[in-house]
Amino acid sequence: MKSAEHVKSYCRFWKPSVARRVTFYFFIFGLVVFFITSMLYMGGTRKHFIRSTSQLINHQFSLMDSAQMPDFLWQGIGKPNPELDQLFQILTNLSASFYIVSDIAIYAREAGDSLWYRMFFDDNKVLHLNPAQSSFSQKLDRNLERHFVKPGLLARSTDEHALFVNVTGENDLNTYFLKIGIDSENFAGIMKREAKWIVLIFIIALVLSRFLGYYFARKIARPIENLSEISANVAKGDLNHLAPVYSGDEIGELSTNFNKMVEGLREWESVKKIEFELEKGREIQREFLPSQIPNLPNWDIATCFFPAGQVSGDFYDVFMLPDGNVGLVIADVCDKGVGSALYMALFRSLIRVFAEQAIHCSGPNLTQIQSAPGNIETVSPPANDPLARLGAVASTNNYIAHIHGRECMFATLFFGVLNPSTGTLSYVNGGHEPLYVINAGSIKDRLKPTGPAVGLMPDIVFKTQEIQLEPGDLLVGYTDGVIDARSPEDEIYTRARLQSLLTQPFKSASETLERVKTNLFAFIDIAARGDDVTMLAVQRAAV
Repeated sequence: MKSAEHVKSYCRFWKPSVARRVTFYFFIFGLVVFFITSMLYMGGTRKHFIRSTSQLINHQFSLMDSAQMPDFLWQGIGKPNPELDQLFQILTNLSASFYIVSDIAIYAREAGDSLWYRMFFDDNKVLHLNPAQSSFSQKLDRNLERHFVKPGLLARSTDEHALFVNVTGENDLNTYFLKIGIDSENFAGIMKREAKWIVLIFIIALVLSRFLGYYFARKIARPIENLSEISANVAKGDLNHLAPVYSGDEIGELSTNFNKMVEGLREWESVKKIEFELEKGREIQREFLPSQIPNLPNWDIATCFFPAGQVSGDFYDVFMLPDGNVGLVIADVCDKGVGSALYMALFRSLIRVFAEQAIHCSGPNLTQIQSAPGNIETVSPPANDPLARLGAVASTNNYIAHIHGRECMFATLFFGVLNPSTGTLSYVNGGHEPLYVINAGSIKDRLKPTGPAVGLMPDIVFKTQEIQLEPGDLLVGYTDGVIDARSPEDEIYTRARLQSLLTQPFKSASETLERVKTNLFAFIDIAARGDDVTMLAVQRAAV
């Protein structure tokens, strides 16, 4: 902070800030301490003055020869008393060095009498007696009425201030007070001189307390002001600055915790960016899934897709081929997350492209067909034959293995070509879970793998098989996220539980998948889903 700013901040009492508030508290505290100290000092000085003067006067009285006689003062009325007169002179001369004495006398009261008298010397050094002022008399009475009688007291009348010292002896029956009177104007002058010093000390204390308060407030408030400035930037989204840690006290701990919060916000911002990108990826991935399922006469096709995270490695596809057949795909790419989601898009696109351009997919390793159990024939299908369409699996496998072999990414994949007119389904199952053909409450057939997972290595032979879907048949495919799902008690859903649901009576493919989905998610309940859930069902209407 520059010097000019320090001066401005020093002079601003009214601006709200921690530094000024601490300074104000320090200032008030200094004034209170100064006031209390001054009062204690003045009270102590007054008591010391009365006590010391009383001791001095009583000591002088004790040295007088006549003081050994009881009530020698009362008995000396109308008589000269050189010793007492000399004591009066000594006290007058001693007091004159500090203040002007206007009167020295003895105030006396006889035992059993309530009237006070003033004893004084005339010009001939003879002791005389007169009634005392009523104001002083009342003050002396009050002093004597107290349980602990003070050795002396300061009293005031209209025209003078007086110090009364109790000089009553042990053998005296009457009560005696020595009065030293001070002229009020003189006493006021003394007080004014003392007041000047008090005002000067007050001003010095005021400036000093303000300066000390400002100094310590700046030391306390500087870290808070820095923290406030940085927090304002953080509130605006600037996370590039951290609060400096000056000490290991509460303020230093606050700065440390604030820096931890900023680090957490940075991480949270990074996570939000990642989540935003994942959400975009999820939207893009959903575009790869068919937005509409082909509506075929006498056929009911239903799908179910629930990713475990923002993006998924599972996918399904239902698409029309140029020859009027329908391509059916359900697949599960290995691993999870963004990588598997990218390969999901690649697998899906390759299958579609190679299946629609079947003329480019023919080759010696694509033409093996199992026409009967244990009997494999090698044929050369024409480009528009379903078997040629299934060559898309081998072409996809070779592309992945050759181009992306270093990533070791593969997918379990079922690809079938359905002739909606005849119900003939030609398919390749590349390491995927068996698909079920169900009719009349029982499992009619299982479409087991006809080759390994797609993308493991180049030039793999994928056998093709063919089945006939009769009226009323239901084909159901799923990924391992269904049968491997776990309950909160860590129980596995199992393939047997899925089969028991699929063999129950059904009206449509959609109803079957809805039944399985409801039961599956009730089984999972609050447990975390570790894998994607994808299902595909195709039903041929009964005649």
